[in-house]
Amino acid sequence: MASGSKAFSLIMLIFYAILLYFVFADKNMIAMYMMAIGMFVEALVNCVCTFQSKTK
Repeated sequence: MASGSKAFSLIMLIFYAILLYFVFADKNMIAMYMMAIGMFVEALVNCVCTFQSKTK
């Protein structure tokens, strides 16, 4: 992850742990929505961090 933020990494770890619970509990639609949101948020953070470091 480009951001290097410990807080963001911890939040994403908890988010994906909840996602894993939903997969094992056979709540597949909630898991799919969470997976899509998680991937989008990580890509957005990486994109923002990448462009911020090039402008400095």
